[in-house]
Amino acid sequence: MLPSTTEHGDMAPMSHIRSIPTRLAPGALAASLLLFAGPALAAKPAPPLDPSAPLTEVARSASRVWNGVVVLPDERMILQFPAWTGTPGPALTLRDTDGTQHPYPDAGWNDAATADAAHRFVAVEGLHLTDDGSLWVLDSGIATDGQPAAPGGTKLVRIDTRTGAVVRAYPIDPAVLHPGSYLSGVRIGRNHAFIGDSGVPGLIVIDLGHDGSPVTQRRLLDRHASLTARRPITVGGQVLRDRAGHAAIINVNQLEISPDGEWLYYQPASGPLYRIGTELLTDTSITDVELDDGTTLWYNTPPLGGMAVGRDGTLYFDDVSTGSIFRFTAGRVYQRIVVDPRLHWPANPYVTADGKLYVPVAQLDRTPPLDQGQLDVHWPLAMYRVDVGALPPPVR
Repeated sequence: MLPSTTEHGDMAPMSHIRSIPTRLAPGALAASLLLFAGPALAAKPAPPLDPSAPLTEVARSASRVWNGVVVLPDERMILQFPAWTGTPGPALTLRDTDGTQHPYPDAGWNDAATADAAHRFVAVEGLHLTDDGSLWVLDSGIATDGQPAAPGGTKLVRIDTRTGAVVRAYPIDPAVLHPGSYLSGVRIGRNHAFIGDSGVPGLIVIDLGHDGSPVTQRRLLDRHASLTARRPITVGGQVLRDRAGHAAIINVNQLEISPDGEWLYYQPASGPLYRIGTELLTDTSITDVELDDGTTLWYNTPPLGGMAVGRDGTLYFDDVSTGSIFRFTAGRVYQRIVVDPRLHWPANPYVTADGKLYVPVAQLDRTPPLDQGQLDVHWPLAMYRVDVGALPPPVR
């Protein structure tokens, strides 16, 4: 997720941030969205866990803001640091089990002085680790100096985490983008990449090819209502506002894919959550009307800092509005499992195969684009682990 800024700020103006008209109250706006989208399938609420699942601190950041993590099988972590938070440094780092960090995959890919934007990270906006050990890194290509993306800067990069080598970079075809596009969020399935356009609502679907075959890219659900933010983000009961003081809303930037690769879940930062079958997204014979019919309002989620899916299909939601973590089972049972004041803007989480949920606290509302140009982060930031695999099943 990338917040807004002003033309006089120290960061690039980002056209994917919109402002809610002041004449429309947030409550009325939320109601209008739900009326427009139609009712979600009924979920079965379960009482909150009591007591909350315990949080175990596993890492700290003393001076840089992170907002995403991937955990390797040997428990090393790959950490994502957004370029726009006012805390410069490597976009990705590898954290060893002893706490040592290194630019990942190497210093060259994280060197802002490198002229060739096709071979360095400009602004990382999404990570996805697949079962074959590939780390897929989405780079929006849009720096914080107000300049448009350089040729090759907007890309998807595949890294072999077993060797640390970059396998391939997939430049995003300008033909699937619009003026104002800003890519945020990526998931891989069915040998395709699914990427959110938070700037101009849409999904970019990339057929990754086989054995060097040509890669095709398409733009789907262009400006679709399910991808479009239509209500504000709240944190601690307060509406999040951009530098101009308007309610900041962010189009689709949350993506997740079911363990079997059959369903893509997605939402704007403020919710609600939709899903669509990946077969519809990968079949080039499907019409726009059929795609539109295939979108389903799945749950009226709160504003999310991120979501992850377990091997059993359970979705885990990081709720920035209340500093909570929820689970949403494959049987559509919804339950809060953690509420803790330390979870101030829990960001993009990761759940391991053995049921460990890792949650970085980001405090993004205390970074300059969302705090009137000020960096008011309360250091250090913490990374927490929740043993979700050991939790009792929800009881309705």
